[in-house]
Amino acid sequence: MEGPLFVIKSWALAALGLWLYRRFFERMGKSVPEFEAWSRTEPLLAALHGNEAALTQIEAALLKRLGKSAELVATLGGWPWPYYALSVHLVRRGSVLELRLRRAELRRSHGTPPPSLVAVLRDTLNDYPDTIHDAWLHSGTVFGKPGADTPSEGWQLHAGTENRPKLVAREHRPSWLPKFLDFPGKC
Repeated sequence: MEGPLFVIKSWALAALGLWLYRRFFERMGKSVPEFEAWSRTEPLLAALHGNEAALTQIEAALLKRLGKSAELVATLGGWPWPYYALSVHLVRRGSVLELRLRRAELRRSHGTPPPSLVAVLRDTLNDYPDTIHDAWLHSGTVFGKPGADTPSEGWQLHAGTENRPKLVAREHRPSWLPKFLDFPGKC
């Protein structure tokens, strides 16, 4: 008599444990230690070149968009980029505002995802069209675009409101862009 009751309780506990794991602990994918180690070297993720006097205002607007967590996700990137929440910080060097990666952490399957890197930058470009002259993105943050598969010199992002952002593969590194570390593995 107690056998069926024991089986029902076991199934209920297993279902509860599975639900708790999936709801609070399950991650988007498998960890990539090389990518995580590279992210801790504070590589350059994106950069805006513009009017030096207006960069203070742009920096404040970007910090407001990023919020307290200062996390983004590279939704257009190839594996492993979209599976990671990218903690970033801003660094200002003259007429260049750099978005540097502080660390990358696997996203949880449930919960609110961080904002998209490209969307945040494009909104900033739309808000400051006369003060930002150029926007550079790391080559790994966009994948599968027609043309160059993964440009070694990154992407140029343009302002706009269309569904697909205007991205152009760069053939040469901009002169205003500082040296940066590229992810050694395939992205």
